[in-house]
Parts: sequence; C-alpha cells; structure tokens
Amino acid sequence: MQPFAQSPAHRPAPVLVAVGHGSRDPRARAGLARLLDRVRELRPGLDVRLAHVELNAPLLDATLEGLAAEGREAVLVPLLFAPGYHVTHDLPAALAAVPDLPARVAEPLGAHPLLVEALADRLAEAGWTPADSASRATGVVLASAGSRDPR
Repeated sequence: MQPFAQSPAHRPAPVLVAVGHGSRDPRARAGLARLLDRVRELRPGLDVRLAHVELNAPLLDATLEGLAAEGREAVLVPLLFAPGYHVTHDLPAALAAVPDLPARVAEPLGAHPLLVEALADRLAEAGWTPADSASRATGVVLASAGSRDPR
C-alpha cells in the first residue's frame, strides 16, 4: 500500500532552518536562540529550527537527516553575511547528502542597511558617542573572518 499523498493545500509549510556558523562563545548560541524566538513570534505556526555548520549542536547534517526522516521540506537560511564557502559549498553538499529531503538554500544575509544600525547600536552600548567621531583618538575597526571562496 502506498502512503497517503497530501495535497499541496494540506502539506505542512517547509521548515525554516536557520543555519549559523557555530561558535566557541556561548553568547553566540544565546543570541541565535533570541533571534529564532523573535521569528517564531512574528510567524506563529512556522516550524523554525536552528542548525550549525560546525562547532555547536545541532549540526546541520543531523538536522537535515531528521527532517528527511519526518518527511518534511526545508528552506535553509544561512545566517552569514556573504556567499562564501559555507554557502556555496557546505550547504549544497549537506543537502546532496540527504537526497530524500526536498530543500533549497536562501541567499545569505548580505550587506543590509539594518546592519549599519545594529553596528551603531553596539557602538553606543560600548560607550561611543557622535562626538567621538570628531576625535582622531577614537577608532572603530570592523573585521570578519575570511573565506576560501575567491569571490
């Protein structure tokens, strides 16, 4: 006997899998948990799950295998700023390893105007004021990890 096929109207919405890099800093996971709580608040009923490329559980591979076992569909949302190696190689490779899982990868976060606002908020929290910008004694360095992706 074949399993009952659900019509598109009765099929559950895809699971949103927020894919973080992973970090040794315990504050990173707490920050992602708050982000996902906010997404759930804004989209009640949407199944939102966290997965990590490395360093933290749940790892992406295990999350994808679990979703395939549940017969679900997924949309992977990389919580990364650029289309580097993780987005262009690791995420597609993880999906290819679970061929029974219908899934797609969204674009990475990218450079968004809200990022500038968030950075300004963090500077203010650290004690920076607009008057500091007139002084050569105060500098701000914004750094990120590189990528094996030449783009």
